[in-house]
Amino acid sequence: MAKENIYPFAVAKIRVYENRLLTEQNFIQMAEAKSVEECIRTLSEAGYNGGNTFGVNEFESVLSSEMGNVYKLMAELVPDENFMDIFLYKNDYHNAKVIVKSELSGIDGEKYLLGGGLIPIETLKEAIFDRDYNKLPVVMAKALASAYEMYAKTQSGQYIDMVIDKAYFKYISEIAKNSKNDFIIGYVQKICDLTNLKIFARVRKMKKSFWHTFENAFVFGGTLSYETFEKAFSDENYKDALKGTGYNEVLEYMDKGFTEFEKACDDYMMEYVRGAKYMSLTLEPLIAYIHAKETEVKTVRIIIASKINGIDSDTIKERLREAYV
Repeated sequence: MAKENIYPFAVAKIRVYENRLLTEQNFIQMAEAKSVEECIRTLSEAGYNGGNTFGVNEFESVLSSEMGNVYKLMAELVPDENFMDIFLYKNDYHNAKVIVKSELSGIDGEKYLLGGGLIPIETLKEAIFDRDYNKLPVVMAKALASAYEMYAKTQSGQYIDMVIDKAYFKYISEIAKNSKNDFIIGYVQKICDLTNLKIFARVRKMKKSFWHTFENAFVFGGTLSYETFEKAFSDENYKDALKGTGYNEVLEYMDKGFTEFEKACDDYMMEYVRGAKYMSLTLEPLIAYIHAKETEVKTVRIIIASKINGIDSDTIKERLREAYV
């Protein structure tokens, strides 16, 4: 195995940023806040929006900017590493789905587009609208062509998501494999496995045809094979069929409702990246920090959206993701 690059300065700087992450107590404080404005005050005090207050209608742009700052920081600290593509291309593939579905439905999806990707949104729009994918990564180009082909056959937007998602996971699996870094490989494998477990949970809940739903949605790149899920689907006690896969702790939540199950999956990933706390020279703490920040932003979004929709504090607290610190 090739010798790993070391980044003592980058890791030392990330340790400083780790201390600025929101804690479990911060999340609880926001969940128990009497108003959305109180939540925003907590975020401002934690450094969101440069420490300045902001309006409720600005919170999405503030969260997007917060993640943008993280990606920019990583590009400065480790400019020659491409592990960031795992996170950045996620936004590009999301935007591709939004643009395709907006075009086909005639509904403006501009507000759902995300910044912080590697492909400028205008470049992506132009490529999709003109059906000229030469400026796009090969995997994405093939996925877009396939998505339009599937839509022509089925008239279902669901297949657009499936085709493009499968391409994204295939792409990040290749990045992980090429990195030859066990932590990155394990990270991507677990994301793929948990994605498939969530798809499996939905298919079981909706009692849809395994062949026509799970088969089309299954993503490659994880440690759990398609055959493993196929066997579990036909087994009345599906948990027994999935035991020994390393995901027993999340399987316990599969029948408790999708919200709880999704939270269990997120907490499982947080536990995995926490292992990087004990590494001081290599890339692992940087990857863990990005994941921690993405989870933090997701939790903040859950809290604020719940507050806006009048959801009570106890219910919000049940949905809180585990904090990294």
